[in-house]
Amino acid sequence: MLNKIIGKIAEGVEMETHVIVTSDHHINSTVSLCVPSMNLDDGDSHRASRPQRALWESWCDMWQEVGRLPGRKIAVLNGDLGELDTKRRTTQLVTHNKATIMALILETLTPMLEVVDKVIVIRGTMAHEGKSQWMEEAIAKDLDNTIPDTNTQSWYHCRAEIAGLKFDLAHHTGMGRLPWTEKNAANKLAVQVTYHYLNDLRQPVPDIAIRSHNHRYADSGGNFDTFAVCTRAWTLKTEYIYRIGGELSISDIGGHLFSIRDGAYSYDPNRFKYEPKVGRVWALKI
Repeated sequence: MLNKIIGKIAEGVEMETHVIVTSDHHINSTVSLCVPSMNLDDGDSHRASRPQRALWESWCDMWQEVGRLPGRKIAVLNGDLGELDTKRRTTQLVTHNKATIMALILETLTPMLEVVDKVIVIRGTMAHEGKSQWMEEAIAKDLDNTIPDTNTQSWYHCRAEIAGLKFDLAHHTGMGRLPWTEKNAANKLAVQVTYHYLNDLRQPVPDIAIRSHNHRYADSGGNFDTFAVCTRAWTLKTEYIYRIGGELSISDIGGHLFSIRDGAYSYDPNRFKYEPKVGRVWALKI
């Protein structure tokens, strides 16, 4: 493999680089991404529900397709990788044992780890990951191909130039809850990022800005110099979604692929977009 790579460089052919972004996996939630079965520390076991199995099949499908792509592959885990529920707001957890949660996360990441060259781990929300997002830092330390921050293995905010393109990566951003306001979140992000880079930092603006946290998709199209994306998630509706009136919403599930060659990138918003199957909603007849 090394000889092949050296050969391509010697021929003057630039290798393609693929950046694959996923976020809000919430592994350990009973309505989120999970391996089909997991042994617990007390001898019991957890078997994934039908919706969880559908998430797992989509997750494996995505990484199998990524694995067939030629060139370098860099994965970005953009926050809320696991679920600790530190505020004790729900019973929708596989286990409370932190060692088992760590093992569950690592096993669930296996399809990704088998095909990517490097991983960037972004810290998410304290309520899900613990104080200082210790769980994401611990997972990042366990991986042998992590791209570290200066003093840590994970990042609150990562600004990286990848194959000549500038990426601005962080977890949190705001988003409206109404169908006619939520899609403007990416436009707002693009404007905010541009303003802060030009006026406060006096630095070139990033080519791509990625934010997560809201479990819903939006992008800024070609409206600005910075292309902003609010990412999809790998979790279905929790009891919290019902509490805030989201019972009619359908989860945005999937990942995001940026393929870079010669300083330019391609991005298909529908690539790695997975839609939960919706059965007959008027099945109940009284």
